[in-house]
Parts: sequence; structure tokens; C-alpha cells
Amino acid sequence: MSKPIVSVAGIRGVVGHSLLPEEFLRYVLAYASTRKGRQILVGGDCRLSRHMLRRLVFAGLESSGFEAIDLDVCPTPTVGLMVAELGAAGGIAITASHNPAEWNALKFFSPAGAFLSPREFQRVLDAYETGHFRRVPLRGLGRVLALPDPVGPHLERVTALVDRAAIRNRALRAAVDCCNGAGTAILPRLLKLLGVEAQFIFTDGAVEFERPPEPLPENLGALSRMVQATGADVGFAVDPDADRLALVDETGRPIGEERTLTLAANHWLKREKTPLVANLSTTRALDDVARAHGVRIYRTPIGEAHVVAKMKRVHSGIGGEGNGGVIVPRVHAGRDAATGVALLCEALAQNGGPLSALNAAVPDYVIVKSKVPIEGRSVARMLPRIERALPKPRKKSARDGLKLEYDNGWVHVRPSGTEPIIRIFAEARTEEQARQWVEQIHRIV
Repeated sequence: MSKPIVSVAGIRGVVGHSLLPEEFLRYVLAYASTRKGRQILVGGDCRLSRHMLRRLVFAGLESSGFEAIDLDVCPTPTVGLMVAELGAAGGIAITASHNPAEWNALKFFSPAGAFLSPREFQRVLDAYETGHFRRVPLRGLGRVLALPDPVGPHLERVTALVDRAAIRNRALRAAVDCCNGAGTAILPRLLKLLGVEAQFIFTDGAVEFERPPEPLPENLGALSRMVQATGADVGFAVDPDADRLALVDETGRPIGEERTLTLAANHWLKREKTPLVANLSTTRALDDVARAHGVRIYRTPIGEAHVVAKMKRVHSGIGGEGNGGVIVPRVHAGRDAATGVALLCEALAQNGGPLSALNAAVPDYVIVKSKVPIEGRSVARMLPRIERALPKPRKKSARDGLKLEYDNGWVHVRPSGTEPIIRIFAEARTEEQARQWVEQIHRIV
């Protein structure tokens, strides 16, 4: 029996295989034992294992004396936002995000509504190992309470961020792929509030995902066809927990997750000059955007927690990750597809042109992403071999795996924190160059 993947992104595995009920409950008890307060919020996506795992979470929290505030199906960013809004002791999102349907996971929040810092997360792991869990007597047991309309405050913050009148006047039409996930709880209401006429696909949370959950271009065929068939101005696609956003332009062409943060940041920096923060594997187009607006860009290791921590230190107004994750702390200290949707609608409204023109106004590169299973193999041994096989770089970073930068592009190789794989990223001005680097690494790995 394999073990779950444990990283700053949470605890995740295949239900019934690497994520067993007794181990899942043990992590819940460990987390509860590190919390101070009375309430812990619980939400998640629509995976078929959600009901079983929710019952385990509620039992663990009640046995530890907490009120478990049930947010039911809602985006991961809604959980974090409501933790801070209610002054709760913490929050748990039951979601494996972009992983396939047989996976599930626990994502833990601090009282600030952000994912746990590495130090806080280590406290949870220590409690898990020792088994020193919080215990309460019979009359100290907690209870489960429902919170009506948990996305209401989320919608208020997102809509307050943009010019709703301008968006309404543009009379935008959108096609939206909710991936049968938590996006169904917020995106229809958001677009209605913004005055955007929208049509939706994959909105049934009672069935399995009807496409691979990661909103990559190759998985968005149905959305592309819908954009073309309806004459939509834009297509939006999210992952199951609605913290990642991918775009399809008015011609039906998926323009890639990397462009979500790039276009959102370019729009944001026209109105507010703040530092920009992104992880090491996010497109260098963001460097061009930062340079054009005269602001500094900071790079962090991959992981939302790393990006958010850096944004807080440098007082950044916008940042994120190249997987379609837009972070605007004014709304929530984490990736949020709803915020990305609102900013892109405002950008389209104020620009007046189509999404393809908005996209063409910002330098673009070709990024190739690949992954290779590595279960039981040492990544540390692979990295020196990869470095020796590739040309000598202009700049090198070992902060998160291995990143080599060249005048004409970069490569980044790192072990995933969410799957038993090694991730390979390469970006260049041409697809031929990017694929050449990826193929070289594949031959070694």
C-alpha cells in the first residue's frame, strides 16, 4: 500500500489506496490538535468520495471539541476567505484540485485564511507522528453547523474589485466549463452580477468529471466548440476546486493557463503599480509585463503558500502561478478563479477589442509542460545528470529542483508536490526549441 503525498500543498492520495480512511482521519485529528479557537470551516469540491471524507472530517473535529462549520460544495478560495471573515481557528478544503477523480486531499488553512506555512504544517505532521491528539469529554464534544450562502461574501469582494458598469455596458458573452466541480457554486452567480450573458457546460456535481480535471488546452475541446457555436467573446474553464482559470479566445483557441495571470497582471498594473510575484515555472512574459509597467517581479518556489508569503512581504497587489492561479490579496490570500474571471471581464470591457487582441498586446512565448512517473526513484540523482546534458546556462537556481535560464528561454525540473511524478517545464521563443529541451530531459529521466 503506497503512502499519500505530503507537501505544503496538503495531504493527497488515491482513495482506498494511498489515502485510507483511518489515515485521513488521523491527519484531521493532527490538524485539529494544532488549532486554538472554537470553529473550523469545511468545504470542498464534488468528487464522488466527498461524502465519505466529509463525515470523517466532521467526526474528527467534533471529537476534538470544535464546531465544524459546513460550507458544503464551494471553491477552495471561498473556504480561506470565510475563515478570515468569521475569525475561525482554521479551515479544511476537501479537494485534490487538478488530480484525477480517484484522488482526494486535505488542504489546511491558518486563521488568516491562507494555507499553512511550512512551520505550521510541520506542527501538524509532528502531531500526526506522535498521536498526541486533542481530546475532550462527552459534554465538550463539538457539533456541525451549516453556513448559509458561504460564497456571498466572496462574491461581494470580487465584484467590488472591478467596474461592474463598464462590464455590463460591454454586453459580454461567455462560455464556461465548470468541470462538474465547485465552480458551479460561484461562477453562474458572479457572471450574472457582472452582467455577462453566460452559457455553461459540465455543471453536474453528482457525476464524475467529464473531462480530465486539469484545464489544459488539450482538455478544453468541448469549451472551444461551445465558444464557436455560441459566438462567445471568451471561454472560461476551471479545475474542480475553482482556484485555477484557463482562457479560450473568441475564435475557440485555448490560449493557455500561462496567459491567465499574464493578462490579469497586465490589466491590474495599469491601475495600480505594485510588485509582481510568481513562481519559478511561470512564463517570462510576466517579466516583460513588469518591465513595461516599471515594477519589480519576484520569483518563488512552486506552491501557493510560497507565493502568498512573498506577496505579503513585498506588499504585492497581484501575483500567482502559471497554472492559471491569480492571487489578489484584496479578495483572498490565495489562487482564485472568480477573481481572474472578473479581472479579465473588466479588461475586455475597458479594452473594447476581442480577447485575441488583448492577448496579442503582451509578449508571448511557447511553454511546454511534461511529466514523468518517478515513484521510488531519486530526483536528487537525476538533476546533476540533466544539468550536464544541457548547455551551460546564463543563470541557475536550485531553490526548487533545478532551473536553468538561457538568453532564448529556460527549463525547470522539479518533483511534484501533488503527484508521484517529476515535472518538466521548458519555455522558448519557438516550440521547436522548448520541445528539444524537454526531449533531452526525457531521455535522461
